[in-house]
Amino acid sequence: MHTPSMSLQRRSLLATVAALACLGTAIHAGAQTGPYPNKPVQLLVASAPGGGTDAIGRVLADALTASLKQPFVVVNRAGASGSIGSEMLVRAPADGYTLLVLQNGHTVNPATMKKLPYDTFNDFTPIATLGRSPLVLVGGAQSGVKTFKDLTELGKRTPTSMSFGSAEASTRLATEMLAGATGLPMVPVSYKGTGPAMTDVAGGHVNFSVTTIASTLPMRGSGKVNYIAVLSPQRTTFLPEVPTLAEQGFPNIEASGWWGVLGPANMPKPLVQKLNAAIQAALGDAEVKKRLANLSIEPWSATPEEFDKFIRREVDLNIKLAKKAGIEPE
Repeated sequence: MHTPSMSLQRRSLLATVAALACLGTAIHAGAQTGPYPNKPVQLLVASAPGGGTDAIGRVLADALTASLKQPFVVVNRAGASGSIGSEMLVRAPADGYTLLVLQNGHTVNPATMKKLPYDTFNDFTPIATLGRSPLVLVGGAQSGVKTFKDLTELGKRTPTSMSFGSAEASTRLATEMLAGATGLPMVPVSYKGTGPAMTDVAGGHVNFSVTTIASTLPMRGSGKVNYIAVLSPQRTTFLPEVPTLAEQGFPNIEASGWWGVLGPANMPKPLVQKLNAAIQAALGDAEVKKRLANLSIEPWSATPEEFDKFIRREVDLNIKLAKKAGIEPE
């Protein structure tokens, strides 16, 4: 027989247990409780300061800081074609407080690197795309090379002059495509970021580079670099005076840069959707569009699902391109 006092005691005990369970969950979640974000967000950039990826990361950080009312702080983690930053991300909690701004080297690494410290498909959550821009071939002014014909003639005369600064796996693959098309020996020189690579091109320490337009902007107008060709089907409005490779007799070489945002694996879907919506809203902002245009980057919006499919297609395509170019994973 249950007396009213016993029922009251039981209800009180159940309420206490429930409260303790909620408290335990809150303690376990720590600062993650409450609406996201309620503390600063670490925005990893897998390149050195001064390059195109760093620049677009800072544009995004400013926009999200303003819209989500918490600091988004850029943290540069350069090296190993972006894989150092990627590895740091996969070790982070899937709570949205550590994100990664990446470029297309992420989908080239599986084709050019023998062993990665992560699974390209299963260790990440695709969140949003950011922008696209064609790659460009530039040479140090001291080389005297102004056209692709000049480049091929130089390669035939002095093969040792064909050193290429490369900071990303994607630009290395594009360089190998040039080598395959021309039959010329090209010596890649690795850098931890596109900024240092361009500095050495301008200084004559390496002769050429295939890179994003954004990475060349600090040198534009300095007289230290020559724009030889843009690697897109048509001329770009960002460099209308620079001819395509197709115009110079090599129609089958195309390469572009792209940027996006990833999180660690298994991020909650509502959180991914919130971040995607915030990023897409930022890309539609007039000031953000202006800043991206100043970096020669065209905004590019996609859903997380579309971004995931794009990554998978790019990895497959790059593996095929690497095999065709004879690139052995290192």
